Amino acid sequence: MLKGIGIIVLIVVAFIILTSASFIVDGPKVENENDKVSILVFGDMMLDRSVYLATKKAGDFNFPFLNIDDFLKTADLRIANLEGPITSFKSVANGANRMRFTISSQFLPALKSRFDVLSLANNHMLDFGESGYSQTKDNLASAGINYFGDYENRQGNLSTIIEKNGIKIGFVGYHGLIDRGFENVLDEIKSIRPQVDFLIIMPHWGAEYKISPAEETRQKAKQFIDAGADLVLGGHPHAVQNSEEYKGKMIFYSLGNFIFDQYFSQQTMEGLGVEVLLEKSDNGIEVGYKQYKIIINKDSQPEIKNL
Repeated sequence: MLKGIGIIVLIVVAFIILTSASFIVDGPKVENENDKVSILVFGDMMLDRSVYLATKKAGDFNFPFLNIDDFLKTADLRIANLEGPITSFKSVANGANRMRFTISSQFLPALKSRFDVLSLANNHMLDFGESGYSQTKDNLASAGINYFGDYENRQGNLSTIIEKNGIKIGFVGYHGLIDRGFENVLDEIKSIRPQVDFLIIMPHWGAEYKISPAEETRQKAKQFIDAGADLVLGGHPHAVQNSEEYKGKMIFYSLGNFIFDQYFSQQTMEGLGVEVLLEKSDNGIEVGYKQYKIIINKDSQPEIKNL
């Protein structure tokens, strides 16, 4: 009797082992998360003037981001245009010179916890001269925040490459409000194109408060794509402009404001966030886009509203 029970137990144990082994071998394949990247890109972020005053009043340098924090956490990479240098100089934007910006280094921990890459290619990056620009790069590097772009469109400062989840993404900046350096940017695009899986260019261009791009702007965007860019995400007009597709690539001419203190119109208190979804496949990189409306309150805090 005991011998029979022992045989039954052995059979049961063998069955469990076999079925477990079968489950391991034939079970569902776990998806490789290293084949996907989600990127959130925003427009102009200015942290001086009234934004700085509201932050100081709140006593919290996280204050501008509080209404959008949950949304920022959903992406693998977060990108924006940094509208002003990060320096040790005293702010003067709440005095006689309201158009000269500097961003307090006290914002660095808040920026580090929320952004991976920042564009420096804009018309306020030299508000405190080359010294302020140099401090900005040093401050960002010390905080572990990547950056790209140059006020003068000089070679050596234009781009950066980030690898995330097995996908290499290139970023190139272009300051379009000066009349030099455009060819440098085209050369940079061609140079790093073979090194990346996906290439984004962020130009700072166009006329303020215009809701449509000029024909010159449209032609430059197409030249970027012809040179090898996969996506164009513009800024500076402080208003959202239209988008279009060219040769299968998307052009967003202006994302508008992200964090700013321009409370005088609806269009300057709205912006556009673009989510870029990249996935590796046998055919290369598959790309998807989602767009999100941004509403900015009178404390300069952005909040997401689905389109």
